[in-house]
Amino acid sequence: MDATTGIPPAVTEETEPFWAAAREGRLVVEGCPSCGAESFPPRGMCRSCHARTLVPIEITGRGHVYSLTVNHQRWLPDLDVPYAIVLVEFPGHPGVRVAGRLRGVPPEDAAIGMEVEVGFEPGPGGCAIPSFVALPGASG
Repeated sequence: MDATTGIPPAVTEETEPFWAAAREGRLVVEGCPSCGAESFPPRGMCRSCHARTLVPIEITGRGHVYSLTVNHQRWLPDLDVPYAIVLVEFPGHPGVRVAGRLRGVPPEDAAIGMEVEVGFEPGPGGCAIPSFVALPGASG
């Protein structure tokens, strides 16, 4: 698979655990041992209680498309359009939503409620970018 066209992410102290896990094909969010809240994207501080001691929580299993957009704008010369970007939520992880490209169906078939699995694709700068694969027969 060719690398996704785009701008490489800025890896910071707060986001490095996320990008390291992504390189291994794992999706992690921040978990707070103090209050139990989980959050994404990583920012190094709990959004609920503001604790700064967080642990990575791996997201496994399927998610559902919460929201989506189909992009028709070619904002970089090598960008293939159209493509769907989905915001996915996961059972057992309330409040956690992760955005990524939808693969496995044409963009016009993307639907809210569609069941997806986490996947990764090569990204700019050698990073692994989360994406989501529509499951066969998935529909909203």
